[in-house]
Amino acid sequence: MRTIPVTVLITTANNPPDGMPYLQMKDPVMRTIAAKAALYYWVAQRIGQIVLADATGTNLLTEHEEAEIARSGTRLEQIKYEQAAEYVIKNGKGYGEGKLIEYAIDNSELLAREEYFFKCTGKAYVRNFPSIAANIKTYSILNLFWRYVGDGREMKLWADCRFYYTSKTFAKNHLLPAYFESDDSHAACEYYIYEALNRNMKVGTTVRPLITGYAGSTCEEYFDSSLGILDYKFPCWVTQRSDLLGISNGHSSTTVRHLIC
Repeated sequence: MRTIPVTVLITTANNPPDGMPYLQMKDPVMRTIAAKAALYYWVAQRIGQIVLADATGTNLLTEHEEAEIARSGTRLEQIKYEQAAEYVIKNGKGYGEGKLIEYAIDNSELLAREEYFFKCTGKAYVRNFPSIAANIKTYSILNLFWRYVGDGREMKLWADCRFYYTSKTFAKNHLLPAYFESDDSHAACEYYIYEALNRNMKVGTTVRPLITGYAGSTCEEYFDSSLGILDYKFPCWVTQRSDLLGISNGHSSTTVRHLIC
């Protein structure tokens, strides 16, 4: 079976600092179990490359587990750094994740050779990932982010930061500044990234990523039921290659949104 030739950056915090606000799943054992369960699902989907980045100075996998994954055909790289606990406690999880993504972009050997990557938070995976990856290739999509709607009963002014597709250039210029601006006591990173995406990307609709796993903030499973038509026409922000080249594709924005679905 062939691998899917993409790179996925998975962010983890296996051993979060004491006193971390808005975090219910604090037990390192449970966090490790949930993160490993999600990671092995990614591997089972035959992802070409995975960068596993941890912000708490620990490795999720043992050397034996790394070797086991290598035999599956997936190239996996583990990187880690010890985040400054006082800043993360003060500014929140979004700020901490932004610093981890910045570290991964600057230090990962796999990402050094790639301009585009998927990012997914640890303890989660995307069941329909192959379809999303195929759409990105078919329609020459360069950046793709989804709105956050929870279980469909509320529409906050948030972007979904659990899973997205981006270039390193877009991340450095727009995402990371939004992450660093966030402060959980005032507004979460999802709001600041929502604002950054509105300023720099066009809106559209696309297939909804079916995210499964656990939320560290609540220690509960993510909402995992159908949203009806939203499963196929979910609000998103998108950049296509033709946008950057200034090429008109001859379609109205409505048609472009339909093509992405």
